[in-house]
Amino acid sequence: MKGLSILIPVHEYNPAELIHALHKQCSSLGIAFEIIIIDDASNTSSYLSWKPAFDNTLNLHIYRLEYNIGRAAIRNELIKKSSFDWLLFLDADTIPCTDSFLKNYLPFLSATNTCVCGGTAYTQNMPAPDQQLRWIYGRKREEITAEKRNRNPFDTFTLNNLLIRKEVLLKFPLDNSIQKYGHEDTLLGMTLASNGLTIIHIDNFVYHEGLDNNEVFLGKIKQSIETLVELYSQNKLPSRTKLIKLHSRLATFRLNKFVACCIKPFIPAIEKNLLGPTPSMFYMDLLKLWYFEECMKSKL
Repeated sequence: MKGLSILIPVHEYNPAELIHALHKQCSSLGIAFEIIIIDDASNTSSYLSWKPAFDNTLNLHIYRLEYNIGRAAIRNELIKKSSFDWLLFLDADTIPCTDSFLKNYLPFLSATNTCVCGGTAYTQNMPAPDQQLRWIYGRKREEITAEKRNRNPFDTFTLNNLLIRKEVLLKFPLDNSIQKYGHEDTLLGMTLASNGLTIIHIDNFVYHEGLDNNEVFLGKIKQSIETLVELYSQNKLPSRTKLIKLHSRLATFRLNKFVACCIKPFIPAIEKNLLGPTPSMFYMDLLKLWYFEECMKSKL
């Protein structure tokens, strides 16, 4: 069916601002649309803080799960509930950067073997000190122009702000076995690439507003590496990420243990820096490499 299904997974977050913005833009475009939200077992007070205000909103469908099923599985559930040919995935803690956000996607709704990534941006205003790691990481590693993203389209593939045909994701669903944070989009992007799909990146950003505090985000970074190691050790990845490529280069010269041992004494200082007011992305890279090698030890 022709039209647009906007799919938003929610967990312990109030998506009211995003819903209002999207509904207003959709209604002004005169297209067939629906906004589908699945709350992944947030606590009752969190859910009821925003849901009742939208009980009578047209073209908005809200569901709530009793048990948390995880980031990959909830997106597969959203896909199943969608009615239209085209799906737009958005994270609950984002907001369109412009009033023409949805309009900018309309020219792509006639494409066939293509998916479109709009990109993620961060506000210029520095957040509170306990959220600066997430903000700086996002500004330096995630806020990338379409020109740069299109040089290696699948390296910067994310599920946030992704326009894709429903039939593609029915054929290549996300891996429900991924329970920890991170890399469900990495695996999907590699799968799509290996099956000949085209990814186009455009400058059609959403702001990422829901910033984790420093300790929570650092914990998520470690979780994402654990997920990456699991996928790699199970031979699920059709191609290699930058971190895996670095691991493989070190393995060629049998330097993995040596490099990890060299980094290990500095980990307390590295983590102190990352949790402090001026986190270094070079230190973040060192931490990632060390933790990847540590996780790989358990797979040998």
